[in-house]
Formats: sequence, structure tokens, C-alpha cells
Amino acid sequence: MKSMNRIIPFLVLWIFIDACIDRIDLVVPASSLGEIVVDGLITSDPGPYTVKLNSVIRTDDSHPLGLPLTATKVIIADDAGNAEELQQVNNGEYQTKASGIRGVPGRSYHIRVEMGDGSVFESKPDKLGTVGTIDSIFWEFETVKKSDAPPEYRYRIFMNASAATGADKFYRWKLNGTYVVRTEPKFTHCKPPPFGCHWCPDSCSGAIALVGGGVPQDGYGINPETNKIEYIIGLKCTCCRCWVTAPENKPRVTDTRLSSNGKFLRVEMGTVPVNYYTFWEKYRVEVQQMSLSREAFDYWHAIQSQQEGIGSLFQPVGGKIPTNIFEVNNKVRAFGIFYASAIHRKQIYLDKNTYRIPEIVIPQDDCEGVLRAGPIGMDCRIAFPGQRSTTTRPADWVD
Repeated sequence: MKSMNRIIPFLVLWIFIDACIDRIDLVVPASSLGEIVVDGLITSDPGPYTVKLNSVIRTDDSHPLGLPLTATKVIIADDAGNAEELQQVNNGEYQTKASGIRGVPGRSYHIRVEMGDGSVFESKPDKLGTVGTIDSIFWEFETVKKSDAPPEYRYRIFMNASAATGADKFYRWKLNGTYVVRTEPKFTHCKPPPFGCHWCPDSCSGAIALVGGGVPQDGYGINPETNKIEYIIGLKCTCCRCWVTAPENKPRVTDTRLSSNGKFLRVEMGTVPVNYYTFWEKYRVEVQQMSLSREAFDYWHAIQSQQEGIGSLFQPVGGKIPTNIFEVNNKVRAFGIFYASAIHRKQIYLDKNTYRIPEIVIPQDDCEGVLRAGPIGMDCRIAFPGQRSTTTRPADWVD
């Protein structure tokens, strides 16, 4: 029984992290736990804001990560009488309108989730505080030498920040890394027997093989009226260029009691790997400083402490992850958090000229050992698992 009591908090931690909007990936065995995980955030940035609902993992479930849950109604409201009902955009995922409710410093926000079985979940009101500033971002280039492999290169990212004035403040810091990639999905390969290895271009590649399984040609496609291969004016690849965002490895939280006169100096945020894809064009480093209430700080600090104290992913740890979610009639348990945060961010761009980055080339083994120079032969939206990848250029991206 004592062993199970130690294991459960760690599993709860993993469930929260997997369901969070800012996903942090861990792999741990499943266990039988509560009923629902609610995860959402409203900020001082313009919306839309997202709330995710998930079931909790169970040992007898064929879906060990839990399943998205559907609610009959999800509402975000503040203490000034403003409220908005969110719209479902994906299974278990709800969003406000871009022009809808917006976080305002000084106001408190809560969520209400109504389920089809009659249960109603709410969060305790969370106040959106003031945030201070990220003052500067800087880096150190590092070479990691290995005895049995080529050296690895990376940037270590640091920042200086200032706290907001006033009483003790609580903060979460985030390192977001985004980079541009190019892939060649026309070189997606397949092996339809008995013909051996063939190229089978993705439909989004803007190319097709003129001869079955041969080298694909750009600009050709099948005319739906004649069902013949024809050159199509203006046909281009729509899944060759993507913006990829690396996941956050762990949350970083602090409070002003750990600062020197309200200043945070030389805080190490993480590393940026240098490889064939991360510096295909350039890499954007963004550091965010997010205000936290005491309750939100306790939540993220518990997760941070659990992760830092784990020597092995399967090592049981003690402690509980707090939550501000509850079922109004106390019928079932709830986990997760809904909180409000002001955000200040700063960005820098790194490219091959930032430091003398060696040219890294990875030959592609596409067809039974035949090497082809160039990017991977896959749709760029699915070529980088575990990372968010989109063909939509970020609105604030600097070319």
C-alpha cells in the first residue's frame, strides 16, 4: 500500500503533463486514477485560449494516455461579469474566439465545465497579476565531444529578467524554440510487391511519378476529368516547408525571494541543438516570463520538483500535485489546473552566421540502400514526431 501511495503522485504528474497545452513528454506505466483532467489558461495576450479535457489513464484501458472528453458546455468567466462559451475545435479541445474574452491584469478568472452525465467541474478563481520583463537573452556555443561518435554542437541559452514591483511575485519561465525545415515528400517511398522499391509521392508534394515508381516530376498530377497524368500550371508542394516548435522539457518557476533586488541574472533556460534541420534556415529562441498566482505557482513548482527529484522515470516519488479544479457536488475527483497569466516575451534569431556552425549533411536512405542527397522524403507536418509542426508561418516570424 505504501508503495502504491508513492507511485500514484508520479502518475498524476504524468497525466497532467500529457494533457497540458504546453506539453511535456514523459513515458511511465499506467495506473488507475480519478475521473477527469482539466487543463487551460487565459493570458494577457489576445486569444483564442484553449481548454483541454481528458480522461485519466487506467491499467485496463486500451488507450493508456487517456481519452479526450466531450463536454456539453465549457465557459470562461471573470469577476467583472464577462463570460464566453468555448467552441469545440477537436476531440476534448475547446477554444474561445480570437475576438472574444481577453485576460486583463487585476481580474480573476475561472472555468466551468458541464458534462453530459450531469457532473459540473469548476476552478477556483485565479487572479491575473503583473509580470515584469525579460531584459535580455544571450548564449554560449558548446561542443560536446564523444569518443564513439562525431561531436555534437549546441547553444546554451541564458536570460536576464526583472520582476514586477510590489509584493512577492511568482513566475513561470518558458523557452520556446521554433525553426524552419524543408522536406521532399515527393520522395516518399513504398514497396508494393512484387515490384520492389518505388517512390510514392505524397498527394501534397506537387509531384507524381510519370512512370510507375520512377523518379517523381514536379508540377505533374492526375487530371480528375481524364484520370491521366498531366502538367498542371501552378501546382506546388504544400507540405515541404514547415515551422517546427520543440516541446518544453520541464517547467521553470521561481519567486522574487530568489532574486537580487528584483533582478534575475544569468538564468540558464536550456539548450538549442545544432543539426541538419534546426539550422536549415534559422532558429528563433523565445523566452517568456509568465505571472503566476500562489496557487498556480504551487502547481507548477510541484511538477518541477517532482521531475528534478527523479533519478529514473520509473522511480517512485512522494508528494502530491495540487489542483484548483473540483466537482461542485463532490461526486468525482478532478485534476489539472485553469489559471490566468500575464506574459512578457523576448526573441532572438540564430543562424549559421551566428557562430561558425559546421555544415552538417545527412544522406537519405530512401530506397533499399540507395542514397539520395537532400532532406527527408516525408510530409514536413509529420516528419518530426513529438514536435509541433505546421505549414502556417507564425504571424510574428521575421524573415
